[in-house]
Amino acid sequence: MHMRSIDQFLDSQITEKKLLLEKLNAIILPLLPEVSRSHIQTTSYNQLNQELVLIVDSPVWAARLRTQHKIISSHLKKELNFPVNSIKIKFQQPVQLKAKAKRQKPNLSTDSASLIRQTANSIEDEELKASLLRLSKNSD
Repeated sequence: MHMRSIDQFLDSQITEKKLLLEKLNAIILPLLPEVSRSHIQTTSYNQLNQELVLIVDSPVWAARLRTQHKIISSHLKKELNFPVNSIKIKFQQPVQLKAKAKRQKPNLSTDSASLIRQTANSIEDEELKASLLRLSKNSD
């Protein structure tokens, strides 16, 4: 029974923070040039020290946003009576899934392949011999 109430409490806390961040985002973004809006996200607000944290996806947007931080904080204070002592702007590179690199087969010259085949034929270890013979098939 206690776990359920803790879960409900945590869910409500998370929901409250999410709603606050969405509200702040909705207020802050219209203050900024339209071209920059998709590059900026409100990520946290610390009520204790009244610090707002914004994330940008490139250092260029961070520099541009730093020039606008006074406009943002004064708007939040005047229009919403929302106290902001500082605005922290952090750069975070967007997460990109890397495409799996296609593995290329080694490409050997005809001479190298011949030398590997000769070596393989002189080796008694069957596993090593088989591996070398497979490798020698990757010639030009």
